[in-house]
Amino acid sequence: MFEKLGIVTNIWSEEVENGARFDELMVEFGANGFKDMEVREGDYLRNSEFGKLIQRLESAMPEYTDAEYKTLCDAIWTERPYETKHSTLFEALAAFVQKASGLTLSYAMSHPWLSFPKDSEDDTQQIVKAKKLAYFLCPARPRLRLVDLDTEGDINESAAIANLKHYNTLLPDFPMIFAVENARQTATLTLKLAVAGDAKLTYDETNTYRADGSTVNPPDEFWGAVNMTDLTSVHFKQKREDGVLTEVCDGFVDFRAIAERLKTQCYTGDLLLENTPTVHSLQDALRSREYLLSC
Repeated sequence: MFEKLGIVTNIWSEEVENGARFDELMVEFGANGFKDMEVREGDYLRNSEFGKLIQRLESAMPEYTDAEYKTLCDAIWTERPYETKHSTLFEALAAFVQKASGLTLSYAMSHPWLSFPKDSEDDTQQIVKAKKLAYFLCPARPRLRLVDLDTEGDINESAAIANLKHYNTLLPDFPMIFAVENARQTATLTLKLAVAGDAKLTYDETNTYRADGSTVNPPDEFWGAVNMTDLTSVHFKQKREDGVLTEVCDGFVDFRAIAERLKTQCYTGDLLLENTPTVHSLQDALRSREYLLSC
């Protein structure tokens, strides 16, 4: 199953910050068989040439109705003629799309979905913008993933569920997979909230491990609660006492056990590497894939 292993693009952050081009890394990884790529928001992305292109697209979004924007995205990916008020911008976007041919791109960002928003209108507009970016990246199968790295302590479950349901109602004419990832909270709680909020789950077992190798919640507890239809993505990275590693190998996480569960339960979502970034991320990814294929 790991022949189809993909990546989260934050593994490129060191290289991008050292001058590598986002689109060239995308093409290189695609040529090496990593076809599923989750574009992870972050400074490295915004400082890249593709990030600057995204910022221009975001600035142009208000000048198009939702229907016009959707039509433009569809036209670019299907190479149909289109009319735009920003010809230079959309020519650059079309050039990026040509390089992404054959890949499945999705979008992920940090967002405090587990707590009441301080400004509900601003919160709504952030999600609308994110959904539009996700749609541009893959109109055929758009997906937006949120991860809450800010909310700590006791969770107001009603608020979290209400947020997810609200986010799901936004841009109803943009069909989309909407997902959240377990981070600071337990995977079982995140799963419970996702299901109640009509969202899918991205599961990262590494996030359940503390620095001493103990778990926030036992993996068996999560696997006993989840249905494969609840999952859209599973992330792979390894952790030891000194933190998350630069490649997948032996450590706290039992990848063989995860692979067996996914195979026996007929999992159909994607599998994404999220190693700690280095300046040789492709070599790290290739070694990680080789290790996982041996599981």
